[in-house]
Amino acid sequence: MFYGKLALSNLKKNKRAYLPFLLSMLFLVAINTMVQLVVTNQGMKELPGAGEALQMFSLGQWVILFFSLLFALYTNSFLLKQRKKEFGLYNILGLGKRELFHLLFWESCASFALVILLGILLGLVLTRLSFLLLIRFMALQSGFAFQVNPSDLGWIILLFAVLFLLLFALNCLQMWRMNPIELLQGSKTGEKMPKANWFMAVLGIVTLGAGYYISVTIQDPIDALLLFFVAVILVIIGTYCLFMAGSIALLQMLKKRKGYYYQTKHFINVSSMIYRMKQNAAGLASICILSTMVLVTVATTASLYFGQRDILDYRYPTDVAIEMKEEPTELLEKVHQKSEAAGVTLRNEKQLITSDPILFLQKSNRSFQVAKQEMGSMKDAAMVTFTDLDNYQTLSGEKPTLDKGEVLVFTVSGPTPQKTINLSGQEFTIKENLTELPGYEDEWEGMVNVYLVVMPDWATIQNMLDDWFATAGPDFAKNRLPNYRVSFDFTAPKGQRLAFANGLETELTNTYGGFEEGFSVNSRDAFEENSKQITGGFFFLGILFGVTFTIATGMIIYYKQISEGLDDQDRFAILQKVGMSRQEVKSVIHTQVLMVFAFPLLVAIVHLAFAFPIIRNLLILFGLVNWQLFLLTTVVVVALFGLLYFFIYRITAKSYYQIVER
Repeated sequence: MFYGKLALSNLKKNKRAYLPFLLSMLFLVAINTMVQLVVTNQGMKELPGAGEALQMFSLGQWVILFFSLLFALYTNSFLLKQRKKEFGLYNILGLGKRELFHLLFWESCASFALVILLGILLGLVLTRLSFLLLIRFMALQSGFAFQVNPSDLGWIILLFAVLFLLLFALNCLQMWRMNPIELLQGSKTGEKMPKANWFMAVLGIVTLGAGYYISVTIQDPIDALLLFFVAVILVIIGTYCLFMAGSIALLQMLKKRKGYYYQTKHFINVSSMIYRMKQNAAGLASICILSTMVLVTVATTASLYFGQRDILDYRYPTDVAIEMKEEPTELLEKVHQKSEAAGVTLRNEKQLITSDPILFLQKSNRSFQVAKQEMGSMKDAAMVTFTDLDNYQTLSGEKPTLDKGEVLVFTVSGPTPQKTINLSGQEFTIKENLTELPGYEDEWEGMVNVYLVVMPDWATIQNMLDDWFATAGPDFAKNRLPNYRVSFDFTAPKGQRLAFANGLETELTNTYGGFEEGFSVNSRDAFEENSKQITGGFFFLGILFGVTFTIATGMIIYYKQISEGLDDQDRFAILQKVGMSRQEVKSVIHTQVLMVFAFPLLVAIVHLAFAFPIIRNLLILFGLVNWQLFLLTTVVVVALFGLLYFFIYRITAKSYYQIVER
């Protein structure tokens, strides 16, 4: 009982050191509780696209768990450093290592009980709020209610019991290795004068440059998806190396500049920072990486959420699009019968007869070679679709003519061929480069170069396809058949639109088969319904991760300032005793804090700028090709985070000043 009372007394008397630790752990409990209750909610399994939603949230859950472990270890290390002197004093006064371990155990138990109780209560409140946000973002109507499963709370309690046990074991191990004198001086232990590590600097430049190079030069969205995490890892390694090696080199360079170094605030800042730069650099690099994660995560998910209309217009310019491998005469009769029975008015009806999009290797802006096997990279790929002159005249309303060997070319994306185009050895003269074609759309736009080639007649197209794919495998057989595309808009009350589109899709699919038979029905309304849930779920995760990483950034900054303030307290006390005024102390602190924490934010913005091209390519995979929207969203996110970062800076500077001032 003695150790329990002493543990509670220590928690009360060490509020400055313990309170940030308890708040950070309470925050981690609340976040994990919220994510656990969302992921295991029964309503998640009943959502349309539930597989994607659950996969997305489960991935987010593991990210939060991994982050919780790292952040708990980080905050615990600061707490232990500030309490080493206290434990050393206990040791000298008669408490042995075994008794100190008992004291640590009871303190851990008290901290765990307090954190679990308040954290779960806060987590339940946040979960209720998160359910309201999810319903709003994902446009859910029903089936998603607030539920609490006791087993989920039991999992959270078990998880943090193991985490606190791990922290207790690490603390005991570190105290076991130190004698009372080392414990007394533990919080005052400084670092030796560091030397510039040129190997680390070169490694940082190489890895950071490689990450930037991947992001800037990559053009294929598929490659962007594969190489994104490679670039992220390279940038993280480069950031830590350059902060640890480059900051030391910078401070040593400033120290050699006598005109700069021998000024009051510069002398104090440079001389104090250079001796603990290894610890400073690691903390600053962590702040930079977390800030970059906030900016990238929130900007990307917010762009997807606010760009839903752009994605919808890009993928579905018409209300319904039907593709099949046979004449659509009978199908159109069924569609008209269905619309009349439902009281729906069809309009803007169009028919397009084309080949399937055929994958070519684009050797130049006029030379294309059929790819008869899967390509490892889509960098030099082009999708070419063929249609005949009669179909083009029907769609466009124009009456051009084509002689044998002449074609019209519509360049959807990519370099426009001039005068001639070579298709697997067959040379054609380009009579005209088209600028638009009503009723034509291609899902490959933005991912690879896309072309539509208009031939004099379908027989010419069929002969080419037979020649190209006569010896190809069965996977390419479908490319030799015409592809019929019927698209139309329809007018119906808002409440009936989705029901009509879904009913039409079900009936036609049952009659004509599915994707394997070359038949598909694509509804704008159905896609809009599903995309709201997917993009809304991403945005919710973006907000969750953004808030988590922002709070983590603020906590690291706060811990760093408190730790360094306690280290600098005696130094500033001596300086004030020898005549340094209060105003001069404030000026030095302002300069030091601004110099330390402005740099990570600036580097994070640079990281985001170089990440812009690869993220833009990734967004194309989701159908967002409006990069101006992404740019605007990114600028707004940077501005808002900058204001929040400045607010954190002002608070930490004030706390630092209160510690070091006499």
